[in-house]
Amino acid sequence: MPVLAGIVAALISYIFNKFVLKKIGNKGIIIAVPFIEESSKTAMAFILNADIIAAHFVFGLIEGIYDIVNSSKRIGKWAALASLMSHSVFGAAVYFTMRAGYSIYWGVFLAWLLHSGWNWYVTKSEVRD
Repeated sequence: MPVLAGIVAALISYIFNKFVLKKIGNKGIIIAVPFIEESSKTAMAFILNADIIAAHFVFGLIEGIYDIVNSSKRIGKWAALASLMSHSVFGAAVYFTMRAGYSIYWGVFLAWLLHSGWNWYVTKSEVRD
């Protein structure tokens, strides 16, 4: 089930991310996109009773393939590796937050903060006022 959860979350995120980026531009990469992705990955894992970390991993794998296909040869493989690793970390944040006794909402919130921080860091020279 984590494979299905990751695939569905990737499709949902792709559709909503395109809409957000069209409406508010690259600034959406810092706030809106991480929220969409963390919510969809975690919700799909929860709905399908799938392993949360594995669902996030699958999502990262799909995003990594997208990075390889849509980036230069020089950075594509590194972007793919970063996608795979970062989305796995975000999934672990949700999982361990819940395991510590907090709600799924706090897990998504923490993953969203981490993801937003990561996106800010990797795009800080590209996203300006």
